[in-house]
Amino acid sequence: PMRPIAWLGSFLEQRKSALKFRIRRDVLAAGLASLEGEGHQQPKEPMIVATSDSVGIISGSTGVSIDPGTVADELLKRASSGELPIVVQARAVKRMPRVSDAEARVAAAELASKTAKPLAVKAGTQLVSFQPPTVRSWLGSKVGPHGLQLTVDTKKVNADLKAAITQTVQTRNASFQVEGPTVSVVPSQQGTRCCAADSAARLLRAIRAGTGRAEVALETRVPRFTTEAAMKLGIKEPVGTTTVWKGIPQIKSFTTYHPGGAPRVTNIHLIADMVRGSVIRPGQTFSLDARVGKRTAAKGYVVAPEISNGVDVQGVGGGVSQFSTTLFNAAFFAGLDIVEYQAHSLYLDRYPYGREATLGWPLPDQKIKNDTPYAVLIWTSYTPTSITVTLYSTQYAYGEQTGQTKRSVGACTGVTTQRTRHYPDGHTKIDTFRAVYRPREGVKCG
Repeated sequence: PMRPIAWLGSFLEQRKSALKFRIRRDVLAAGLASLEGEGHQQPKEPMIVATSDSVGIISGSTGVSIDPGTVADELLKRASSGELPIVVQARAVKRMPRVSDAEARVAAAELASKTAKPLAVKAGTQLVSFQPPTVRSWLGSKVGPHGLQLTVDTKKVNADLKAAITQTVQTRNASFQVEGPTVSVVPSQQGTRCCAADSAARLLRAIRAGTGRAEVALETRVPRFTTEAAMKLGIKEPVGTTTVWKGIPQIKSFTTYHPGGAPRVTNIHLIADMVRGSVIRPGQTFSLDARVGKRTAAKGYVVAPEISNGVDVQGVGGGVSQFSTTLFNAAFFAGLDIVEYQAHSLYLDRYPYGREATLGWPLPDQKIKNDTPYAVLIWTSYTPTSITVTLYSTQYAYGEQTGQTKRSVGACTGVTTQRTRHYPDGHTKIDTFRAVYRPREGVKCG
């Protein structure tokens, strides 16, 4: 009955307790190694190495270090006695390798026998053979829990495999092919090449087994854009509406016309080839400049007339604005967001009045945002005297020109073109596009 009272009373008592010490062996070993400096020598284990015609060893060697056991005992004794400063007597001891040279020679002799003949390696349908000197050049060793263990140089193994095994299948992304109004998916293709990440481990097992043969897997390379992903994009038909330009119906596509044979035609065709097949996913913005880059002679563009600051000049890539304008009109009637554009400073009758877009580097650019639920495929085609852009998707919205006004801007004419976009649920949205035209070359607006 008195125990609770005694327990409570113990909080008011003062009592003495003897200190108890223990040694952290890992900290002690690390501290001693740092104090030993150059006098500390770890034992070196023997190593298996390739010789000119066989497999040999590099002998191990004895190490020297302070005996941590003696130091630990001394530390505990001095700490318990309370003697200060604490001074301990340490002694150096020899450290023998965990594996003897004799054991290493036995392992090397066994390995020499197992690698005396070529190693046949199969990868896919290709069979190659590695001669003993090559196989032995891969070999090394380390000491593990169970003694000397054989290792291979993974980098060298992989390099030799890739040099010998040439069987590859190129990875191919899915793409689209257009024939008239029909668009189809060109299937993706999974690629293969030498060799899978575990190839070195497989060869090591084969060498240990001494079978003289091994099989490695080819590395599989998955296309970034698969057939399944392409099928889900909803790219299946031309989109837009019908309008008339130059007296010719433009049916869910847009075509502009130009004289044939001029240097600018080369540039028009080249940029059309570079843009053909571009896909704008839902919510993405397509930049024409980002897609084709700077127009340079190295890319095949030639010198042709272009307009710069209201003046006709010659420049590499002149004429690409004809393509830009054609793309602009295809997007206009497909009801897409045209978030960045700039009209020419001089009106050219080969373009729709007030409804066109020039192109420069790095500006002006043309940017189109896909605000529909489906991806949009840009497809281009041309003849010697025309360029056509057709947008393929799932029909969603379409645009039509529903107004155009002019105003004076100093000596120039400002043009505002109104577009009405029609959506599947019946609602409409109106936006406008602006251009400012100089009356002639070199005239400033004000």
